Amino acid sequence: MPDKSFRMNHIDNHTHSHHSTDSRMDMGSAAGKILQRSFGGICFSDHYDFDAPDGVRLFTFDVQRQQEEIDRLKEKFPSLVLLKGVEIGIQPASLDSIRDFMGRHTFDTVIASMHFVRGTDPFHGTYYQGYDYKQAYRIYLEDILYCMGAYSDFDILGHFDYVARYAPYREHEVSMKVFGDILDPILKILAQNGKTLEINTKTYQKFQYGTPTLDKNVIRRFRELGGEAVSLGSDAHGDERIGEQFGFYTRILRQCGFRYGVYYRNRKPEYYKMD
Repeated sequence: MPDKSFRMNHIDNHTHSHHSTDSRMDMGSAAGKILQRSFGGICFSDHYDFDAPDGVRLFTFDVQRQQEEIDRLKEKFPSLVLLKGVEIGIQPASLDSIRDFMGRHTFDTVIASMHFVRGTDPFHGTYYQGYDYKQAYRIYLEDILYCMGAYSDFDILGHFDYVARYAPYREHEVSMKVFGDILDPILKILAQNGKTLEINTKTYQKFQYGTPTLDKNVIRRFRELGGEAVSLGSDAHGDERIGEQFGFYTRILRQCGFRYGVYYRNRKPEYYKMD
């Protein structure tokens, strides 16, 4: 059983620096913001996706340059936990490319997130055409489940309900009530293999068609299945959003039976008591 006696303020496990194609966030400014907010640290989990749909820009970055910059920041901010991360874009067609990439690089933290599904990105809206919400959400979850069964070299499953962000429906929740038959095996794989589920606070903000909500029953079920901790990530692409709504979602985690936060260093989980 890991030592969970250490007490600290939160780590934001999911952020994007200027090394991500879609972000301009300066790493030094982000570290300064972490200090201002009395957080314990930050993980720079920049995008790396393979097999982008036609017309979608390529999401890759220079791993060596990103990690060298983080090393320099560690000297400037010795009191902070500064983590070298990647958000790897999972999809069934990309798993061999991901294995090759991961075999050539090392990180502190690896987030596995699905952005592209069935040849498109829900962000662009065309994914939903011809589907009702149950079909659109289920297809997305089915691809996650496939990837969870076929690929295990990651630490955190990122934004499991990303598909609800841009959905043109009245239903903006990926719930256990409707999708429990497919969420349950996803959560079991995570819990049984020591992986971590993420609460991605960016998902629960207002988007074009509404404000997605987190079904707390998903978090409760993960705990029931033996999940050790849930990762908090802001998905910030600017330093003003670092740690957004962490206090609110910490209270939800406590309601669901969790008492500890988690971050990954050298691909090993480190736990801390949540204040």
